[in-house]
Amino acid sequence: MTKAMIALVSDQRMQNVIPILQAGVTYDELILVTSKDRRTGKPLPRYIEAANDLKAVLESHLKVKLSAESVDPYDIEAVESTISTLIKQCGRDNVEVNISGGTKPMAIGALRAAQREGVPSLYTNTEDREILWICSDGSTATRPIQVIGLDVRLYIRAYGEEVIESRRVVDLSAAHKAWAETIGDQHAAIYQKVILPVTSAIKVARKNKSGFPVTCRLLRPTRRQREVVEQLAQQGLWTWNELSRQIVVTDPLAASFLHGTWVEVYVAMRVQQSGFFDDVRLNVKLEGVEGEIDVAAVSNGKLVLIECKSNVQQSQQLSKLDSFRRRLGGPYAQAYYARASEAYANRIRKQCQKFRLNGVFFGAELRDIGKEIGKNIGGIP
Repeated sequence: MTKAMIALVSDQRMQNVIPILQAGVTYDELILVTSKDRRTGKPLPRYIEAANDLKAVLESHLKVKLSAESVDPYDIEAVESTISTLIKQCGRDNVEVNISGGTKPMAIGALRAAQREGVPSLYTNTEDREILWICSDGSTATRPIQVIGLDVRLYIRAYGEEVIESRRVVDLSAAHKAWAETIGDQHAAIYQKVILPVTSAIKVARKNKSGFPVTCRLLRPTRRQREVVEQLAQQGLWTWNELSRQIVVTDPLAASFLHGTWVEVYVAMRVQQSGFFDDVRLNVKLEGVEGEIDVAAVSNGKLVLIECKSNVQQSQQLSKLDSFRRRLGGPYAQAYYARASEAYANRIRKQCQKFRLNGVFFGAELRDIGKEIGKNIGGIP
C-alpha cells in the first residue's frame, strides 16, 4: 500500500530531505505544496525552483510531484483546506504531513488539516537534532535525526548547485597523506622553524624565476626538528643533507604541496578520522561558480564548509566562505576557517566574528578540528 508525505516547500530544502532519508522510515510518494504570490496569485518562482531541486535529489528514492494548487503563504484557512483535500486524495491511512517548511501560518494550516483529518504530522527540529511526530490525538513522539544516503554532492544538489569536481580522502596519494600527517602532527616542532623557511625559499625562487631545485639551509635546528625533516625526506617530500643542514625541494608539485595544499589534505584527513561525518570531500568545484570549497563534509543532515590556508592574511577568503554557506543551506550549513600559521590570530578571529563563522582553528589546533566540529554540530561518532 502506497505511503505518501505531503510537505510544504520553503527556501530551506533539508526540512524536506531529512524526513525522507530518515533511517527506519519509508515513503513511496512525496507531494510538494508551494506558495503563491499574493498579488498575482501565481506560484512564486523560487519555490518552484526549490521543488524542482528537491525532485531532482529525491526522485531516486520515491515518486515526487508538485501539487497542482499553490497556497497563499499567510492564509491559514486556505492552507488547511488545500492540505485537507490532498489528505483525502491520498487516503487518511496512508499519509503524513510535514509541517516544517513554508511560513508559520502555512505550518499552522497544515497542522490543523492533519489534526482535522486524523493523520500524523511531523516537524524537523534541527536545533535539537530530532524529528517530532505529532499524532492525531495531539500526543507527540520524537526520534533522533539519523539520515542515510546524504552525501556532499546530494546535499549541494538540493540547493540547486551541481558539484562538477571533488576528491575524497581515499582518492589522495599515499605520499600526500603521509606528508600531510607528518607536517600536521608535528606542527609545533617544525612549522615555524622548518616549513616557513622552506616555503619562503620557494617564493623567492618563483619570483626570481630561478626554477628547481630550491635549497633552504636551516638555522640551528633542534634534534626533534632534524628527526622530522629526515622523516619527510624518507617519505619523499624533499632531500636532506645532515652535514650542511640543507633541505632541497626538487619537485614543483612538492613545492605546491608545501605552500598550502598540505593544510587542505590534513584537515580533510582529520575530519574523516573523527568518525563524525558521513562524507568528506576536498577541492569541491561547482558548475558555473568561481572558486572552490577547500573541504566540505556532511554529518547527519548538516553541511560543514572549511576554508584552509597556510599563512595568508587577506580576508577575501572569509567573504567567499560566507557566500558559499549562505548559498548552500543557510542555517543547515556551518562555516569554519583553518589556518596553519598562528600569526595575527587575534586579528583573524575578529574577522571571523565579523562574518559570523562557526569557528576558527590555528596551528596545532588543526589536529582536533574534526572532533571539535563534530561535537559542535552534534554529530554521532
